[in-house]
Amino acid sequence: MAKPTEMRTSTKRTVKDQSGASKQKIGELLSKAGYINSQQFEQAKTLSRRSGMPLSRILLENGVIEEDTIPNFLSRMHNFTPIDLGSEEPSQEALKKLPFDIARDYLAFPIKVFANGMQITMVEPTDTAGVEELQDRLRTNLQVGVSSYRSVIDAYKKYYGISNEEYEHFFGLDEEAGHEDAPSMLEVDDFGSLVADAAEEFEIGPDEAAESSIAEQFSATDAPIIKLVNGILVQAVQSGVSDIHIEPFEKTMQVRYRKDGSLYKSMNLPLNIKNALAARLKILAGLNITERRVPQDGRIQIRVGRNKAVDFRVSTLPLLHGEGIVLRILDKGSLNVDLTQLGFTPDTFASLKRCLKRPQGLLLVTGPTGSGKTVTLYSALNSLNTEDIKILTAEDPVEFNFKGINQVNVNTEVGMTFAAAMKAFLRQDPDIIMVGEIRDIETAEIAMKAAMTGHLVFSTLHTNDAPATVSRMVDIGVPAYILASSLTMVLAQRLGRRLCKYCKTPAVYDDETLLAAGFKESELRDLQLYKAKGCPKCNGRGYKGRVGFFELMEVTQDVAAAIQAQVSEEQLRKVAAQAGMYTLREAALQKAREGITSLEEVLKRTVAHEETLPPYLVNPDTEEYKDGDIIIQEGNNDTDFFRLIRGKLSVLRSNKKIAAITEPGEYFGEMAAILEQPRTATVRSMGRCSVKRFPGNKLWEIIEKYPDIAKPLFRSLSDRINKTDKLMVQIADAQIAASRGAAAAPAPGMAHPGPAMPTQMPHPGAPQA
Repeated sequence: MAKPTEMRTSTKRTVKDQSGASKQKIGELLSKAGYINSQQFEQAKTLSRRSGMPLSRILLENGVIEEDTIPNFLSRMHNFTPIDLGSEEPSQEALKKLPFDIARDYLAFPIKVFANGMQITMVEPTDTAGVEELQDRLRTNLQVGVSSYRSVIDAYKKYYGISNEEYEHFFGLDEEAGHEDAPSMLEVDDFGSLVADAAEEFEIGPDEAAESSIAEQFSATDAPIIKLVNGILVQAVQSGVSDIHIEPFEKTMQVRYRKDGSLYKSMNLPLNIKNALAARLKILAGLNITERRVPQDGRIQIRVGRNKAVDFRVSTLPLLHGEGIVLRILDKGSLNVDLTQLGFTPDTFASLKRCLKRPQGLLLVTGPTGSGKTVTLYSALNSLNTEDIKILTAEDPVEFNFKGINQVNVNTEVGMTFAAAMKAFLRQDPDIIMVGEIRDIETAEIAMKAAMTGHLVFSTLHTNDAPATVSRMVDIGVPAYILASSLTMVLAQRLGRRLCKYCKTPAVYDDETLLAAGFKESELRDLQLYKAKGCPKCNGRGYKGRVGFFELMEVTQDVAAAIQAQVSEEQLRKVAAQAGMYTLREAALQKAREGITSLEEVLKRTVAHEETLPPYLVNPDTEEYKDGDIIIQEGNNDTDFFRLIRGKLSVLRSNKKIAAITEPGEYFGEMAAILEQPRTATVRSMGRCSVKRFPGNKLWEIIEKYPDIAKPLFRSLSDRINKTDKLMVQIADAQIAASRGAAAAPAPGMAHPGPAMPTQMPHPGAPQA
């Protein structure tokens, strides 16, 4: 037994020993994939050797990579299973088998023990030598996943009970690493000298520059302007921004970056390089550099590092002082398509998983531009992307390419619209279809058809929340009864800024503000909220990263009935809430309770909805009638009124048909409540029909307190009065004509006076009005 022990001792390597090549493998992989450049890699290795810290920790501490960069990269590119230690609880047997003293040496954490081995997770699972060594020490086979550095250290504290001092040691570089002569990982190009070079090189008079496109094209392809443009693009990618705004004003040109949903100024540039800068970007995007009068759209692809390709969507716009240019960064390397990492609450995530498991139906994601709809859709598709599933997408344009998913670029100029793509998809035997946006009735109808014929269909709309999406679909022209039967879920979302975990500070608000925001009075005493402060880690902004607020309306039986009944948005929201939906405001408040975001972000990104509708308006129940069934009986004293949902009704007086009710949404029977008189007609079903009943004793309350709901009622009443007036005129004309005809006819003895006009005409529409 001495020999194996001696072998393990001689080969034992701790996280302090970083000189071996195998320990540098994650850095090499990140460098080759373009996540870090060669300079950053060399600097990280230097710091790692001096401090004895793992390379991944060096990159993370210096802000070169994000917390989840390595897990996302290794799971997508090298098939390591990502393990969320926040939700994955280790077994006691596993904790005993891999004690902290050993786990710490390899930045590993145990998950569970199985028959012939053990599942663990590591920060750097690509360290094959370390994995083999750990297997020798544990004398078992290892199944290795990947987790972020912080989640592993947090798990050490939670499950091994390490001291605060030891916990903090994991997040602070050794003093020797902080030497003044150590190179900074955040070094960027000297933009000041780049701008000066560009301005000096291209000092062209405004008239000359306007007239000489040749001079402009020359300057756009010369070295200083190329370096400046490249520097702007690369800095934006490395800073993790989503958009670049280049805006010319009267005396200067401003460059702003959008990060975490907010714009901030990066630099000011001299006006004399604005044309050269715009021309350089147009050349890269394949646009016409001489055309400045109309907007243009294009695309740029650059390489950051050796193998990392980043796309930019380019949009130009003629402004007062020159062309404004906005570039949207499409960086697949920073795209997190793990549904578990998007920020769903447990209940909402459970509802989402139920919807994704359905074999067919329409799933809509809604929200304004920049709310993360694309990432959510890609994450959902990625979770369903298996070998036995065929997925087709129509996008405008395709933003990110995924292995195993067939993606189509929409091109309206050649007739390849969303609707045309959808028609073609149905002949391609797909299991899942994603259409970028439902913009018209044609696309909506095809999406409905696909959803009702065995396909799972994903799409997006631009609406404020989930209930508003239903109204938008009906407004487009989709019948409510079809929408109710094909819609599976609507997911509305917003992105709020995430508080910087290094500098967030407790916040105090008065009770009135908290109650108005939506907090309950019972929770105010123990409520702890935080606000932004600002530190070097977050560049003084107080926020770093973003978090999702989600409102998922799952179409249950009650929700489907409410959709079919075409209830108002407020009513539908209440029904969905009763079925388990959390509103956007409620989801955002929960993130504030957890200290993830601030109350200011909650109020900025979401809207509170007052639940003021009484139960009799929210109730989605409908009544079903067969052919010939009586809904209202002439002479009865009841006062309830109704709304037609589906089918046709006949109106009879003294068993003679005098009118019909055929339009879905039309109200009838309200005159008995208004006049407080017995029913003046019978309403009977013609075939099968559905109606919704309202209490007659609440009619005046609806008119006074809920005018938006009363509007369609009055519209129905007005339409029927108009129809009745026309019918009365026709009856009067017919009687007058008959009277004149009888008077003109010869008769023995005396002339026939004709029928007398009645003093009071019957009101054929009374039972409906």
